[in-house]
Amino acid sequence: MPRSKLLGRQQRAVTTIRTGPDGEQIIETVWDPEWLDEDYAWSAAYLRWLAGKCPGCRLDLVDTTAMHDGEPVHTYKVPTPRRCHACDARVAAQEEHAKKKVIRPEALTWQIEQTS
Repeated sequence: MPRSKLLGRQQRAVTTIRTGPDGEQIIETVWDPEWLDEDYAWSAAYLRWLAGKCPGCRLDLVDTTAMHDGEPVHTYKVPTPRRCHACDARVAAQEEHAKKKVIRPEALTWQIEQTS
């Protein structure tokens, strides 16, 4: 969806009615473009921003790959992971369901509902 539409731009249309050479009515509607030049520019900038991210950690590659005198410029630590209890419940249900020998389990969709 174009950024300008997300920001509330309404697409406008102009309809003209004219009479053709044989006397028939010709109705023509011309719409504003769905994507403005600014929308394309924002989209291209977003794609460039995404391309600059590490696919693993999603941090900026310019920082995570920076070197100085053969050594990494930055150091990183990984804190103790947190457990998502919603995902934990889903994984447990999937493991239990897998014991039933379901045909093509990868085609199943799993929804999580909060109960309390």
